[in-house]
Amino acid sequence: MSQALRDAVARQRLLLEGRLTSPLERLTRHCAERWPSREALEQGLMAAFEGLPSCKYLYVLDARGVQITANCTPAGLDLAQLGRDRSDRPYLADALAGHRFTLSQAYISRNARRPSLTAVQRIESAAGELLGFLGADFDLRELPLTRELYEQPD
Repeated sequence: MSQALRDAVARQRLLLEGRLTSPLERLTRHCAERWPSREALEQGLMAAFEGLPSCKYLYVLDARGVQITANCTPAGLDLAQLGRDRSDRPYLADALAGHRFTLSQAYISRNARRPSLTAVQRIESAAGELLGFLGADFDLRELPLTRELYEQPD
């Protein structure tokens, strides 16, 4: 990765973190109110794309890191990842360790092989009990500060 791309990714992460904090916090409250209804969770995730520009996927994981919703995309639901155990993914480590919000370092996604960033927000009950996690994936090729600099390797 070139230094210019590294710098752009670092700036993009700061920008994303600032823009995601409030919308994801609101969305996790919505998820907690509808827990554990998969259908209600997916409806809320689908409605959230309007407030999350450039978001590729939204999904909900249980407290162990197992996906309990489809991957929600702006185009609809992708059921292929339902039930996927994401507990071993590096972007989930800090969330599983207790952090309320994390934004991953840039990585290449396992399935789609795309340069990505993942935001993870804890979902808690009104009493503060951990219910699970909200995941939001972003493709670096589609984010404003990195799309111009990213070159697809051969």
